[in-house]
Amino acid sequence: MKKYILKFKGPFSFIRHTHPCIFEQDIAQDSGIYIWTIPYCQGGYIITYIGETGVSFYKRTKERFIQLIGGNYRILDSDSALKGELKELWRGMWRKGTRDKMPEYFEKLIEFAPKIVRLLKTQQIFLASFEAERNIRRKIEWAIAEHIKNQPLPASSLFPRDVRYYMPKDIKESLTVILECQSNIYGLPKKLNI
Repeated sequence: MKKYILKFKGPFSFIRHTHPCIFEQDIAQDSGIYIWTIPYCQGGYIITYIGETGVSFYKRTKERFIQLIGGNYRILDSDSALKGELKELWRGMWRKGTRDKMPEYFEKLIEFAPKIVRLLKTQQIFLASFEAERNIRRKIEWAIAEHIKNQPLPASSLFPRDVRYYMPKDIKESLTVILECQSNIYGLPKKLNI
């Protein structure tokens, strides 16, 4: 059984706001596991997305930023999210049946623009530098996502249920993953055996 320790650092912001900007941090050149969150009105953070990357956090965050402002990813109402309530202003265009909605998105872009900026100011990112082969990262990403999906509210309230995480079948060895974070991230386990 292999043991991995993930030490999450953050929160970081997309833009210069209340927290250090992710794009100006040394850790942004690392790779590993990242968590997007929304600060919860009662304290702590609620997870909105979990990901893994073999490229730098800088590059992956830039890609996600472009996908968000381009309408491919969902846009949440920030005021609702801060209360742990899911209100999607836009579902995105990556799902089957939504890929041809660019004209609709373009028509709503002026309305969405200030809401996207507000969402970007609201979202906070946590990063765990972690070097391992892709399937190890994917297995850990999958395990964290499955854990969050099965948590009571508010931990699972903003987590997307229809994002598919890949569980590699070729890794037979069991893993123990210790997750450390100085901030309170709702539902983030301290230990996973996978």
